[in-house]
Amino acid sequence: MSAQREILVALLEQTKEKPIDVEGLREAVRVTDEAFELFLKHLAEEGLVEVREDTIKATLTQRLKLAVRAVRAGADLEKVSRALGWLEFEEMAAYTFEENGFRVSRRFRFQAEGRRWEIDVLAARRPLIVCAECKHWAKGLGNMTARRIVENHLEKVRVLSENAPIMVEKGHLREWKRAVFVPVALSLQPARNRIYRRIPVVSIIELPSFLSEFEGQMDWLASFPVKLPQEKPRLKQTVLKKK
Repeated sequence: MSAQREILVALLEQTKEKPIDVEGLREAVRVTDEAFELFLKHLAEEGLVEVREDTIKATLTQRLKLAVRAVRAGADLEKVSRALGWLEFEEMAAYTFEENGFRVSRRFRFQAEGRRWEIDVLAARRPLIVCAECKHWAKGLGNMTARRIVENHLEKVRVLSENAPIMVEKGHLREWKRAVFVPVALSLQPARNRIYRRIPVVSIIELPSFLSEFEGQMDWLASFPVKLPQEKPRLKQTVLKKK
């Protein structure tokens, strides 16, 4: 299993920008040639990589599957996260929400107050709507730019909560009577300051444990509770039959 973890992480690190050479990957991992060849063949058969002649290639979808496979095999989540690009980082966050029972919308767009808004990951699990801002920060809230992004995210979630009927109309919150919008900022590394403006700053590494316990800490989190309008039933069209 340790050999598989090492190969998976090396694959993620080396296929980030372009296809890689088989021999280059072999030299980067400390496993036997037999273990290397067997596992690489197994990954190719599962469709997780594409091996042609002496070259290994992995698409975005394949890399995300490799990342999930690596985490399940016990690979260090920080190493896996570092090997992902910003879009892949966002997808990794979405996957974590889904694994914890949330229904996820990626890059949720809406229009309100005369402009367009976008939330990286919107995760719904009644009555919670967690709005995540995914930033591939290496040091969390280490500078003013990062803090400004968090403040803008707080404003974005406030606007969405005040325009919650938009989500009802789009069928996202069907049969919900109320919802609590919760802004969260996700970073790559654990942040020194874990909260800013009552918004938790959570590393992708800590997200699973955060999701398992944060409902009991809602008192200190920024949140926007709203009552939702009930979706109007659609009237059935009556068709008169000719006699």
